[in-house]
Amino acid sequence: MSQMLICLLIFLFMIVMLFLNKIPMWATAIACIPLLVITKCIDAPTALQNFGSTTVITMASMFVVAAGLSRTQMISHLTRLLYKVTKGSFTKVLASYVLLTCVLGQFIPSIVVLFALVCPLVQKMCEEMDISPSKMMFPVAIASVSTAFIVEPIGPYAAWYVNDNGLMQSYGWTATKFGMWTETAVLLPVGIVTLLLAIFVVPRFLPDKPEYPTSMIKGRQLKEQEPLSPIREVLGYGIFAAVIVGMMLGLPSWQVSMIGAVLVVATGVLTGREAIDSLSMDTVLLYVGVVVIGVALGKTGAAELLGKSIAGLLGNTTNGYVIGAAFYLLGFVMTSLLYNRAVTTVLVPLTIMTCTSLGCDPRGPIVLVALASMSSLVTPLATAVVPMAMSAGGYSQKTILKAGWLPGLVRGVLGVLIAMTLYPAFG
Repeated sequence: MSQMLICLLIFLFMIVMLFLNKIPMWATAIACIPLLVITKCIDAPTALQNFGSTTVITMASMFVVAAGLSRTQMISHLTRLLYKVTKGSFTKVLASYVLLTCVLGQFIPSIVVLFALVCPLVQKMCEEMDISPSKMMFPVAIASVSTAFIVEPIGPYAAWYVNDNGLMQSYGWTATKFGMWTETAVLLPVGIVTLLLAIFVVPRFLPDKPEYPTSMIKGRQLKEQEPLSPIREVLGYGIFAAVIVGMMLGLPSWQVSMIGAVLVVATGVLTGREAIDSLSMDTVLLYVGVVVIGVALGKTGAAELLGKSIAGLLGNTTNGYVIGAAFYLLGFVMTSLLYNRAVTTVLVPLTIMTCTSLGCDPRGPIVLVALASMSSLVTPLATAVVPMAMSAGGYSQKTILKAGWLPGLVRGVLGVLIAMTLYPAFG
């Protein structure tokens, strides 16, 4: 059996295991590394060097820096401020909570935690103002899933563009790179339109009363901690801002983020244990595993073969908008049937390999795959937020399908137009 075939089988094994989601995704990705080494698809030094890459250092360091910002009272102040302005009309109340969810979503690294944090506030407000939860919960769910992380240079994924560049390089594309604002240039305008849809359009598709008995969602509180001293509070803001500015000025991202992470601990904004707990090693290890597989696919020639096979399905099209739309549609459909993070983990490498085979810039399609994974709320399979919203709002499957198709369509059309115009597939 050739190494190319063995490598493809290991890649297929990873895809199946990610979709089954029986064991943690990071464990699946990491398990593939010794398989690749044992079968000589890649040598051990090449595999191990990815654990200490500049991308991994940047990712881990930024999680610490972002945790330092979250340790401040910023989120508490913001929550109290918006809570005060929710008195009034239904539209104003809904708009306040949708906007609150969007803003918090730039800093809280989990959409499930985000929804579980905001949902009890919405339920309480519905009781106080005699508003049906069936009119409120799904728009808030849309904000949680579709407008979190739309401003890439802030929050725990501030340096995610480094991750994208690492993947493109590992899977054979070096002609172009992601910048700090590459994804934001697409996700932000699409996110703004999504907020408007969630506030003014989606409620029209929702029932006036719950179709099924609702249940209270237990609030997932952020860890209760004593407030920082005024000096450390300011340092928490300042260190984060300095790191972002340093990256924007073009300084080496791994150096800037690592210095920031050290300062967060050295100044007492986070304790050593808090910093270690914030490293999000599952994300880091998942990235390493996927990158190593990418290197192996490239070395054995499997990536070229796989890319050409998928590219063949697109025919001879040179229309970047058609290519972008195809990847968005594929991502949307797959996310509707499978866990969204598993979909992006699998689709991004396939996107890069396909675009490399076609000779087109993969940046636009990569952004559209990410956008698609944030757009599908038409089934409860994509993310735990959807069944949580169905329970809290008393929705049927028919209702979320009826209310979710329009945002998905609008986001797709707008996203394809923006992404493939800013980052043309050819030239």
